[in-house]
Amino acid sequence: MVRAKKNIILLMILTSVMVLSGCDKIRFNTFKGSEDDKKISSEEKTELEDREKNDSPKSSESAQEDANVKIAVNTGDSTEEAKPTPTPIQPIANRELMIYSIDVASGDKKTVTALVLENQEITPEVIVDLVVEALADESISIGIEKVSTEGDAVIVSFFSDQAPVINLGSGYEGAVLDVIAQSLIDNLDDYGKVIYRVEGKAYVSGHIELGIDEVYLGD
Repeated sequence: MVRAKKNIILLMILTSVMVLSGCDKIRFNTFKGSEDDKKISSEEKTELEDREKNDSPKSSESAQEDANVKIAVNTGDSTEEAKPTPTPIQPIANRELMIYSIDVASGDKKTVTALVLENQEITPEVIVDLVVEALADESISIGIEKVSTEGDAVIVSFFSDQAPVINLGSGYEGAVLDVIAQSLIDNLDDYGKVIYRVEGKAYVSGHIELGIDEVYLGD
């Protein structure tokens, strides 16, 4: 009986020793692990600081280079910034064209210098438009329905509800027909006749009546 008790006590003592030995090992390993972690952290920190030192000058140099990038040309001993060469503005080439208009104060015919593009084709429509613009400058508004050609004749057709068919006295109506016809004959070599109509029909107003194919001016 006594022997059995001794064995139990001895077993308890051995168990206690083993438990205490295991705790010391755990603490030792834990402490060692913490030291290793600190050592690794210090090494990583040092490595990061070295990288920042190495990269920092490069970044500064790159930023300085970007800030100093300029296009320059050497002129003798000095350096100047290159300036773009301005594109010269070419003036539009025009040519003068003599047409006729009306002096609104007197009702007489007068010459007017019109400008057209140098390479613009001079057609009956162009001439009539220029005369209409010149008359508008004298506050005389003309209603052109259509400008066409037949053989060597230019046919100018007016609107029936606008000048010169209405709203003009006989003197101004005749003057309008004169300046349009004279401007066409003087500026067009291929056409020697001018015929007037009203919306495709014979020209008839309160003062003037013409046949549908009657030549107003020309051969």
